[in-house]
Amino acid sequence: MRRIIWAALAGALLAACAASSGVRETSGAMSVFADLPPDAPVYIRVDAERSRELLDDALALAGLGGKTLKAFMGRTLAASLALYPRANRTGGGRTFALAGSGKNYPVAASSFSFFLSPSWKKVRSATGKKYWRSSKSRISLLIRRNKAYISDGDPFFDGSGAEPPAGFAFFSEGSSVSAWINDMSLLNNALERLDIPITVPADAIYIAAFEEDDVWQAVFRLETPSAAQARGLVSVLSMARSAFARGYITGSAARFARLLLSEAPLADGSALVIKSPVMARAEFAALIVSLQTAALSRL
Repeated sequence: MRRIIWAALAGALLAACAASSGVRETSGAMSVFADLPPDAPVYIRVDAERSRELLDDALALAGLGGKTLKAFMGRTLAASLALYPRANRTGGGRTFALAGSGKNYPVAASSFSFFLSPSWKKVRSATGKKYWRSSKSRISLLIRRNKAYISDGDPFFDGSGAEPPAGFAFFSEGSSVSAWINDMSLLNNALERLDIPITVPADAIYIAAFEEDDVWQAVFRLETPSAAQARGLVSVLSMARSAFARGYITGSAARFARLLLSEAPLADGSALVIKSPVMARAEFAALIVSLQTAALSRL
């Protein structure tokens, strides 16, 4: 089951956007978040139909190109993922919760397979719902005809699901992958661990990956408290970009610099906009695998 989880992760970029008060945006593509608990610091959405070839490439690079996983992804239209890094594990012991929306998931065959396996048992959630739990893999799972829920804790929760921040739906419209993080310290701590001496004073960060004619690009938008701070960040990143161009940024930090510093940053009022370089699908998939492996190692 960890391969199913990685399939969603492999389609997502290491990304962030902070929580924001206000508008509930759960129509259309954003409705996938309603199936996730509302207390996670990290949320990722993958449009499986738009990004299927990218996912296939990423899974193959990660050594996860098996027929079973491909069959699962072939039935999946969209997936949403909530992540709980070590410092934020308040979600009933979960480290992740994944919800998949698809078509004709093999409910009967899966239930029969779980019933015959000694490691899978049917247990009752604190919400009263029943799901399958593996004592061996420590994975919880419920498959319905058009929905799949996977977690390493209780996959269900009381109350309303997660709500995207105000403006997130508009920003990520038409994207294949999008994400946000509610805890900005996660981004700044990651930069510190990579020996990148930058603290990002952002109130919110959105990220979305777009594809056109099999060419991919990621776009970041950092909402800062003021236009002056946005301009200050442009200056800081411009200096970092110069250092990257001269080969002064090496090692693990170079992978992130490649993503964030290849294009000149722009100030848009109180926001900072960063675009990744435009890349072919194979190159973009390789970058995703590299970044995702680094991200998972730190969760």
